[in-house]
Amino acid sequence: MISRDLSDLQSEVQEYYKQLAGREKGKRLARFEDKELLQQQIDELKIDIRRVEREYWLRWQAEIARLTIPEADAEIFASELVGEVEILQIEPAVQSNAELMKVLQEIKAELSKPGIPAAGKLKAAIPLFPGVISYEMELDTEGLLRRVFPTLCSLADKIKK
Repeated sequence: MISRDLSDLQSEVQEYYKQLAGREKGKRLARFEDKELLQQQIDELKIDIRRVEREYWLRWQAEIARLTIPEADAEIFASELVGEVEILQIEPAVQSNAELMKVLQEIKAELSKPGIPAAGKLKAAIPLFPGVISYEMELDTEGLLRRVFPTLCSLADKIKK
């Protein structure tokens, strides 16, 4: 498979989410007879989204592994990320998802390990994020991430460059 740029993958995921939103809206407004067909299309889109998101996160993980983060920047990112994880843990939609809470606790534990440089903590915590992004939660994941993890999003933007 041809390796694609992170921004291309992100654009593809966003396009799939737009299609998904359109199909879900269409299903809500559709006649009863058409709802099953629309549900099948929604299920197929979710499979496609899962495939592209998996590729995106694997690619992002590889970029993180190669990234050299200055310790001073890593300290700032790691400390802000701990605070952002704590904020995310109080979101009602997150609290009702045991798997997501477990992942957030793992991230927080990685970022709080004593004696490890912040750059190492940050690189260890970031690969845990694929479990956090889940369209099945019915959340606006991009908006949620940008709101709750602005520091992480700025790091992701640096990686893309």
